[in-house]
Amino acid sequence: MQHVIKGWLFEDNLLEFYRYAPCPPEWLPEHCHEEYQFCLSLDCPGEYYYRGAHLWVPTGSLSVIHPGEMHTGRDIEDRQTAATFRMLYINSDTIKSAVSEMVEGEIAAPFFPEPIILNTDLAQHFLEFHHASQGRASRLEQDSLLLSLLARLITNHAETAFEQRPIDTEREAVRRVRDYLQDQCGENISLDRLAQIADLSPYYLSRVFKAEVGISLKQYQAQVRINRAKTLITRGIPLQQVALDTGFVDQSHLTHHFKRYTQTTPGQYRLQDRKNLQDMPE
Repeated sequence: MQHVIKGWLFEDNLLEFYRYAPCPPEWLPEHCHEEYQFCLSLDCPGEYYYRGAHLWVPTGSLSVIHPGEMHTGRDIEDRQTAATFRMLYINSDTIKSAVSEMVEGEIAAPFFPEPIILNTDLAQHFLEFHHASQGRASRLEQDSLLLSLLARLITNHAETAFEQRPIDTEREAVRRVRDYLQDQCGENISLDRLAQIADLSPYYLSRVFKAEVGISLKQYQAQVRINRAKTLITRGIPLQQVALDTGFVDQSHLTHHFKRYTQTTPGQYRLQDRKNLQDMPE
């Protein structure tokens, strides 16, 4: 079974989710890709032949294959259950764009000297981004997760050490973004669009916003939406309409986030609000 998902932030990049049926441990045909290939092996160890070497690929590892590099792979054992992989293909222009945002100026596409990365936190970040792109996460959350994932990869695992440029105070730009998120809380806005409003690059905006406000853009958007939902709930608006007006996919999506931030469901919040009104002295 295979799922292919279009990325939010960079439309030329692809996410893929593979689940292979049990098969004998045979080598795949040797091939290459035009993009960087990042692969998270979830439940099956394997082996790569890449850049003239045989590489052990343990479960939970994140592998990196560079554009244009011939490679092949295989399972290393006969399996009785399906093997699951999550893939991300990113073109070189996207990677170079991410690097240039981090350090200012045009930079060559980075080289990752270790094809197999054993980093539990990075693997979890990769999986979180994959789940967000498959589920009902907002565009802003997906964009932010992808950009921060690339930043971690480049900063911690690229051959060349990149120093991030220092951030300055950008109060006016941050104010414009906050105002927009409050005024248009129901819009499924992208990080690119917010960057245009701020007149800053997406990555730099993400950094200065958190430095200025204390929370990330996606956290701020979620809190604005929950606060708006509270107001609509107290006005007696049907919960399904509240969900749509505040940018959630449906009522269950609203309930999930509402409970996460308030420790109660929208329905319970409405009942408690009515009780508080009844208990008020005349």
